Amino acid sequence: MKSGVLAIVGLVVGIAIGALLGGGLLATPSTVTTTVYQTTTQTVTNTVTTTAPPVTQTVTMTQTVVRTETVTATPKISAADVELRRHIGSLVGRHFLGTFPTVAVVTQPNTLCSALAASALASLPSYSRGFFVMYNASAPEVSAKAAAGASAVFLAFGGEEPAAVADKSLRDFLAALAKTGFEGALIVHSRAWAVTNSFKTVLNDTRVAAFVKERPIYVVTLNATHLTISQFNATAGRLTPRLFIDRNTGEVVRRYTEAESLFLRSSVGRVAGAFLFQGYGKVAIITGTDPACVALSAAAYASSRANATRIVVYTGDVEALSREISAYGPDAVFIAFGGDMPSYAISKATRDVLTALRKSGYRGDVLLHAFVLRATNLLGTVLDADLSQWLGQRTVKGIAPDLPNRRVNIVQFAVSGNMIQPQTVITSLPMPEAIADVLARVVAS
Repeated sequence: MKSGVLAIVGLVVGIAIGALLGGGLLATPSTVTTTVYQTTTQTVTNTVTTTAPPVTQTVTMTQTVVRTETVTATPKISAADVELRRHIGSLVGRHFLGTFPTVAVVTQPNTLCSALAASALASLPSYSRGFFVMYNASAPEVSAKAAAGASAVFLAFGGEEPAAVADKSLRDFLAALAKTGFEGALIVHSRAWAVTNSFKTVLNDTRVAAFVKERPIYVVTLNATHLTISQFNATAGRLTPRLFIDRNTGEVVRRYTEAESLFLRSSVGRVAGAFLFQGYGKVAIITGTDPACVALSAAAYASSRANATRIVVYTGDVEALSREISAYGPDAVFIAFGGDMPSYAISKATRDVLTALRKSGYRGDVLLHAFVLRATNLLGTVLDADLSQWLGQRTVKGIAPDLPNRRVNIVQFAVSGNMIQPQTVITSLPMPEAIADVLARVVAS
């Protein structure tokens, strides 16, 4: 535990150094001026005519002329330059951009920017939608309009462009974006952060200063070991680290290990199977493909005291889910989303499942995992009038940990407006200290 804390402290202390190194690692490939010496051979034919006796004589002389020419070569891009952008894009896309339902990746028309943008989009989780916007320097408003509908814009500017060009392009784009009424978050690539002098040129630009101060801003920086996502307070000019990603392992540095996360979910799954499922004829566990969801569902299935249990992996097809539920005919459905899925994704998946159940004519009980209750604010982000009315006619139960009192409760809920409220504690179990310790760290992350 102590070593983990020290590691986090060390990363925080190194954030400023990381930003500086990030700028250096992502510097514009230098333009090389080369002197080229070109040697040409010129053949000169001289004809001499004599009259006594008449003789025509041809003399050929060969002269070598050296011509010197200076040319400017295009920026040199190595495979390592492209690989670095691919590496950064994949880490940002996989671990951070998925925090937002929709992301517009805006970039300039060059190889390095394209590599960054493509890898970021390719690494997005399935529940997040991303799209590519190529910046048009001749018509910034066109690019801004294409990005305006996203919940976040990733500013992937820089690449081979000279710093002054990248800086101007970014500010022109932001000026156009401000006119669209965009209200989402801005995510700044480390190269864009560097060419704008840590966003100082942006804040000094009267066209965009007020606009960016009203937006959530996140900055990507990196050093030799870690990539850091920091939140930027444009008014105070302060960076606050939010996420550290180990560049060697490609994983997020957390307060808990992956093994501890799976241990927690499997423990909750055993409680669900042994206590929440008890007394039912058929239980359908509806879950996702996240490793934590898999651990939870597998443990619930293995320990189930229902007469029959089936795991159903939801892939986003509501109609297919409705058909499968109808064919199976369960008398209880356990909604088991969570893990690394952000709250908006859990809310959407839960809404889809409840919609599928309502459409299929399902009349059984609805059982909820603790992380579903937490992520949806007791279904407050899920229920509309139709779903509230339908769910009000169902029995709703869930697993609700009571961390301060070290208890795990099975609770019956009642629909109240467009959310649910705890009504009765059906079962209360002691929470082992080992589980309480991991749960506290997971919840705090």
